[in-house]
Amino acid sequence: MLKKQNKIIIVDNLPRQLEILGKSFFENGLGVRTFVYDQTYDEPLENVRIAFFDINLTEKTVDVSSDDDSQILKNNSPVFNDLANAINQYISKTNGPYILIFWTANKKVVDAFKLYMQDEGRGFSETASPILTECIDKTVYNGEGENSLLSDAVMELLNKHEKIKFLLDLEENSQIAGQQVLNRIYSILPKEDAWGESDKLFANLDKALSKIAASALGFEHAKFTPQKGVYEGLIPILNYELLNLDSSVDWSFIVSELMSAQKINDISSTTTSVKNELNTLYHIEEFTGQTKDTRGCVIEINKNDTDVLNLLGIENFEDWMSKLLALKQNTSTQQQRSKLIVDKAQLIAVEISAACDFSNKKNRINKYIIGILTSNLNDKIDSDVDLKIRPESCYHLGGCCFKIGSINYHIWLNLNYVFGAKPDDTILGQPQFVLKKEIMDMLGNKYASHISRIGITSL
Repeated sequence: MLKKQNKIIIVDNLPRQLEILGKSFFENGLGVRTFVYDQTYDEPLENVRIAFFDINLTEKTVDVSSDDDSQILKNNSPVFNDLANAINQYISKTNGPYILIFWTANKKVVDAFKLYMQDEGRGFSETASPILTECIDKTVYNGEGENSLLSDAVMELLNKHEKIKFLLDLEENSQIAGQQVLNRIYSILPKEDAWGESDKLFANLDKALSKIAASALGFEHAKFTPQKGVYEGLIPILNYELLNLDSSVDWSFIVSELMSAQKINDISSTTTSVKNELNTLYHIEEFTGQTKDTRGCVIEINKNDTDVLNLLGIENFEDWMSKLLALKQNTSTQQQRSKLIVDKAQLIAVEISAACDFSNKKNRINKYIIGILTSNLNDKIDSDVDLKIRPESCYHLGGCCFKIGSINYHIWLNLNYVFGAKPDDTILGQPQFVLKKEIMDMLGNKYASHISRIGITSL
């Protein structure tokens, strides 16, 4: 539904100036929210992208008698404290990327304020950090100076920063692509109603979306989660629209490493933490009430229950895991590391039913593959795992690490240990998360290749 837009906000203590400055955006067809500063305001906004703040929000005024940043900071600490509090009042700490613009003709004041915020002792370390901090002279746009549109000045400012323009372009084009999907769906529906009527239109829309949902997600699953079915079915159209939108961004500047590289290994790696979180973003979704027979559901199994282990054919978990991962144990230090890794590991089962059976909710005994979650391997796993002697049945899912919550996990699967069970089987413990379709398809291909490998008889 229609919601208030927080993309551009202006916070000032003078209503008349807010009216003039807000009008500057309205005349250019841009929405803006204006706020008369209120020290009791307590509803921080999300998804702010451009925020204008008057530096003098209270009776305290800025002292610019010095040109030295440290002296300006010292002279204006009370003003800066009020300003920092105001930013926390109006912008959520989880807001995301935004540009912060202050009303001042004195850039030194902005530089001093940044120093103020960077001092962790001030208590503002969790305040949403802007990706760009700038200043604009308000008098040019409030009727006291040159008659110009503030929105034009902002666009000129942003065009100087290509990577910031990209971030805003990404959000804008995603929204435009969504609008195009709506228009495209509407355009293919028969127009059978009299002008101003829409009964047949909505009936045809119902049929189209129902067919899309059932085809994309499977009939039974679409009935259970129709929103997911409809959106998954519309993703290819959304993808097409997004890829074919015009963009004023200089992409060679955005991905300069890609453009200058001769081969993929020339591209510098991101930090380990970012890589792990990207792996999770692409391949893992949270468990939010899905059933244990959901394809890709990762379920914990009690590794300390000997009856459960015996049912699964595991005589001793430590030995079984050590052999599966080929944990190094040649020295006493490696033996201690191996034991610690085993102690912290989780025994898991992953639902690996065929995608078609899952989509159509066919009656079946669900197929689960047994594996391990390790949370304390070194970043270079070969320091703990002997990759040369690791058995063929040991599959390191994705060949990567996932960051789930604050913990980094490796997922190891034993392709020789697969069993069938109903979702309410007591062997199965609590679900942890769900692996997405793409990585499950990769696992399915790996498993099919493993079980269909040709044996060799030799004399």
